[in-house]
Amino acid sequence: MNHLGYYLRRTLAGFRSEWGTNLATVLTLSVAFVLVGSLATVALSLGNQVERWGGADQFQVTAYLRPEAPAADVAQLGAALEAMPEVRAVRHVSGEQARQRLVEAFPEEQDAWASLDATFFPGYVEIGLDPATADEAHYRQLVERVEKLSIVQQVETHGDWYTGVLGIHRAARVLAIALGSLAIFATIFVVAHTIRLNFYRRRRQVEVLRMCGATPWFVRVPFLLEGLFGSVLAAGIALGAIALFVATVRDRLVDVAPVLGRTPIQHLPAVVWAGFVTVAAAIGLTGAWLSVGKALKA
Repeated sequence: MNHLGYYLRRTLAGFRSEWGTNLATVLTLSVAFVLVGSLATVALSLGNQVERWGGADQFQVTAYLRPEAPAADVAQLGAALEAMPEVRAVRHVSGEQARQRLVEAFPEEQDAWASLDATFFPGYVEIGLDPATADEAHYRQLVERVEKLSIVQQVETHGDWYTGVLGIHRAARVLAIALGSLAIFATIFVVAHTIRLNFYRRRRQVEVLRMCGATPWFVRVPFLLEGLFGSVLAAGIALGAIALFVATVRDRLVDVAPVLGRTPIQHLPAVVWAGFVTVAAAIGLTGAWLSVGKALKA
């Protein structure tokens, strides 16, 4: 316990004595963490949008029904679609249900939706094809057959749109992983360089400690804690900046592009925050360990 207090005092004293170098390091790490965290936020938000709009099915089809379509014909259409092996799911949405969806998506316009008659909102049938059994030919053939039905007034397809958004989502995810991997090595190097510089600036203190019989571990721990503290502080700054950015931009995106829904961009989950801080701590400890170990052998 006495050693722990000593380590903490040495760490804080060292951080204050080399505040300029340590501040530059913290800011550098923060920028790297912000870039990685921002890409992770974009990838997560795009993934959620893809799930909300198109589900896991890239061949989503929506068949809008004519207002006068008999219920029996609609039920027959649904049964015929469900019997197809390539169809994953069929869902009939009535006009009233369509209005309720709009109310849930845009509650601030609830009065406007309520003032409109239910017949204003066309009912529709959502059709999802199973990618495991349905190829592009099945997709096009189904669309052509549904368009010819007398109870259908319009068919809207989302396959091309979904493929494009999914491609952006995958690219953002791959870029986040690649940049994250690169950032890990770069930040370890930055931490190692900073701790090595601090070590040589305090070499006389280290030599006095070693002359008094201090073990390498006793000398090493304060520098390890410096690396840990600086990296965790940088991660905290980065996460705070990302959270502030998301909170500021989210409401504006809703106003500019209401089709994106109430949550076009989302905060990172708590588990990602915890993982982010854990990785930052590991980076600080690794960089400091490599740096001090090499310096002690010199």
